Amino acid sequence: MFEKFLGAVNFQALATNLMTYLPRLISAILLILIFWVIVRVLQKVLLTALCRTNVTVHAQNLLLRVTRYVIVVIASLTVADQLGINIASLIAGVGIAGLAISFAAQDTIANLISGVALVIDQPFKEGDWISLNGTHATVTEIRLRTSVLTTFDNETMVMPNKQLAQERVINYTLTPKIRVRVSLGIAYKENIATARQVMLKTLEGDKRIMPEPAPVVLVTGLGDSSINLEMRFWTEDPLQKFPLNWEYTEKCKNALDAAGIEIPFPHMQLFLEETPATGRLLAKSA
Repeated sequence: MFEKFLGAVNFQALATNLMTYLPRLISAILLILIFWVIVRVLQKVLLTALCRTNVTVHAQNLLLRVTRYVIVVIASLTVADQLGINIASLIAGVGIAGLAISFAAQDTIANLISGVALVIDQPFKEGDWISLNGTHATVTEIRLRTSVLTTFDNETMVMPNKQLAQERVINYTLTPKIRVRVSLGIAYKENIATARQVMLKTLEGDKRIMPEPAPVVLVTGLGDSSINLEMRFWTEDPLQKFPLNWEYTEKCKNALDAAGIEIPFPHMQLFLEETPATGRLLAKSA
């Protein structure tokens, strides 16, 4: 069996083809080594340049990865051409396949592009407190296609980067100071100036409250059953926005109660017009 196989093989033709193909093979190996050196040198230079900027480590890794992929693709095409492979038809086939994939995966591609934009633009970074459509959360991880958010109730949200890039996002971590609003209502019979003094007095001695801009109490509206007041003050710690609001809502309520200032609940007052019908009803009830 083995002797038949040896007899069928034309070793002379095989050796001739090998000698003809050997220079191309050696050139391909040399090209692979050259591109390997280019990748190492270019990534080292790029990393040094990025370290001198304010680009985050996550963004640095992403840019280095993309650079490596681009060089690998170029190296693969160059080596294939050196080995005698028709790269023109290969590129055409890859282009047609890429076009079909791009139509079928538009959302995925859009999420990938949005992920790169989020990493480069840095509207927020991992660990930041953001607000999105009224939902407050901490950025846990920024991926290429999705981002992971953790809400204040410890719920994990995985959002597509395309949606995240298009929404109005408030980044509280980037804010050096933040204003806190405490809303309460007092009865129409009460004195506004007295209520203002009582509410402002609750802030005295609290080091978390900034003296400038000075805290104020404003009339924000006249409701159906109350004069609506809002106490506004500033704090340097954005994370204290909600804790301070909750704390001083309770303190102001207790202080107004202690001062005898009424905080009304919604109520309705009815007036009956005197008509013959209402007169007969009153007569019957009497």
